[in-house]
Amino acid sequence: MESMRYNHAMMADHVASQAGLVAHLNDLQQQALTVLAQTADFWTNHGATAYAEAQRSIVQAFQQVFHTIERHGGAIGGSSGNADAGDLASAARFVGI
Repeated sequence: MESMRYNHAMMADHVASQAGLVAHLNDLQQQALTVLAQTADFWTNHGATAYAEAQRSIVQAFQQVFHTIERHGGAIGGSSGNADAGDLASAARFVGI
């Protein structure tokens, strides 16, 4: 039964650590866009839209990762909150008996 308990503090720490991960990924995204900008001549030589397509691909890939992390954090936070609310409701029922 112990393995089924919610560790709210650990869950909150996990959700908070997601902010650090997002900051790191933001830095990686900026580095990728900087490298792309430094190689703009190469991309321009391969067509007028090649640079914009490469840039769009980088941004889209990172946005998908950010969205997944956001959903994950929301699910963990929501699960913790729901478990807490359920525990409080159960405790209130026992008090009412």
